Amino acid sequence: MPEVPGRRPGCFVVDLDGAMIGYITFDRRGAEHPGHVRPEAGEAALGYLFLPEAWGRGYAAEACAAALDWFAGALPSEPVVLCTQAANDRAMRLAAKLGFTEVKRFEDYGAEQWFGAWSSVTLPG
Repeated sequence: MPEVPGRRPGCFVVDLDGAMIGYITFDRRGAEHPGHVRPEAGEAALGYLFLPEAWGRGYAAEACAAALDWFAGALPSEPVVLCTQAANDRAMRLAAKLGFTEVKRFEDYGAEQWFGAWSSVTLPG
């Protein structure tokens, strides 16, 4: 999907044998939300949703990794953030597998939230 200026740098449908099993989005994280890695906010936030039948099969990891590779080529050196409930074990494992590192935790939506960042830039050292 083409970029919607200022709002959505990318949106992908994930299919398996021609049937949609999920989708992945990159949306701009608004300044009104807690958790940012840039003072001006507006980072690209990775979001995903998969059908329950697709859970636990590695599809989310494979598709999100491919989407992050696309993002790194389309918007080089721009960070990507991810926010999920800290109690969501599967989401936490996926974040780690994709290479997100914890930035902070905070309370929101009545639960502890985990906020992490990913970058395609290799840091020296």
